[in-house]
Parts: sequence; C-alpha cells; structure tokens
Amino acid sequence: MKRYVVGITGASGSLCAREILRALLDHRQVGEVHVVLSAYSLRTLHVELGVPVRDEAEGLRALIGPARAGALSARRARRRGGAAAPSRSAGARLVPHLSDAMEASISSGSFQTDGMVVVPCSGGTLAAIATGVTSNLLHRAAEVTLKERRPLLLAFRETPLSLVHIENMRRATLAGATVVPIMPAFYAGPRSIDDVVAQFTARLLDLLGLDHRIGRRWEGRG
Repeated sequence: MKRYVVGITGASGSLCAREILRALLDHRQVGEVHVVLSAYSLRTLHVELGVPVRDEAEGLRALIGPARAGALSARRARRRGGAAAPSRSAGARLVPHLSDAMEASISSGSFQTDGMVVVPCSGGTLAAIATGVTSNLLHRAAEVTLKERRPLLLAFRETPLSLVHIENMRRATLAGATVVPIMPAFYAGPRSIDDVVAQFTARLLDLLGLDHRIGRRWEGRG
C-alpha cells in the first residue's frame, strides 16, 4: 500500500485540497495519508469553506467531513486505551501532524513515502521549497521529498506571476519538483466549479501514478 503526504497552505484553493484528500483516503492503493496544515491555511479554509476553523483539528473536519474526523478521534481514543485501532474503513488511513512538529515521522528520509502534494501551494511556500529555507513541518517534509528523489507536486495558486514566482518555479523544477498550477481544463467542458476541481484532482492522481475514474480524458477528435 502507498503512503503520501499532503501539505495545505494559506493560498486560495481549499476545494482542491479537500478533493485530493478525499480521493487519496478513498483510493484502494493508498494505505496512509499524512497531512500538514500551515497556520495561514486555517484562515483560508474558514473563508472558502464557510465553516469556523480555529485549529488544525477543525481544519481537518472541514476538509474530510465529520464522519472521517469522528473515526480519527475514535482511533486516537482506542490507542490511548490500549485497544486495537479500528479498520481502514473507519478512517485509519489519515495521519495528521501539527505544522510546528518538526520531530514528526515525515521529517526524516528514513520514513518512506511515495510522494507529496502541496495543494494549494502559496508563493511563500514555493519560495521556501525552492531555496531550502525550512521554517515548519510542511517545508521540511517537502525538503525530504526532494532529497529522497520522491515525487513532489506543487499546486501553485497565484496570478499574475512575477519574475520571483517564475524563478522559484524554475528552481523547484530543477530540484525535482513538478509545478502543477491550479487551472481549469476547458476541453473537459466543465459545468460547475466541482467539475473544475474534479478534473484538477484527476491530473494530480495521474502524476502520482494512481489509477482512477475521476474527470474526463481527452480522446482526440474524429
């Protein structure tokens, strides 16, 4: 089973973060999803999802839904009590980390993962990753992903682009990351924002090497 890391920053794009999290958690090939929310992501989640978000726990509930969040709480309670963890269907695949927990498992290259997605990726986070300046767990996990030569997808969300953004995207790409700007695929004929988000999620899953039936593939014309 595969293990992935998802980093969520304060850039606009909470719907994309929510969709990729749910897609990974539901995927039959994925065993664990480690999640890090930056401090500023909580404010964006509150604005874009329309729910109160005061800490990382509430942020996760907003993203994955109360059912999965409840299962996560049950898992924690059972572990404290010494009982066995619940089944995978009960939400045992989600592993949250605080953004300041630099001692977390995903801080080490010896902790094996199959890649990381930063969605949405802010300009500040892109700069930190491109220049190797680590100030939180999200940055460190991305640094580890690069040095271990694992897939790192940066769902950059900014427009228009400055030369600073372009240079940082170049540096990150040369270091091994794949920059995947959040943008609609008009050829798929989206009719709603959900269609746009689903198509973008499909591209992320493609780049992670996970098979799926999300979105619409271009089959050519004629």
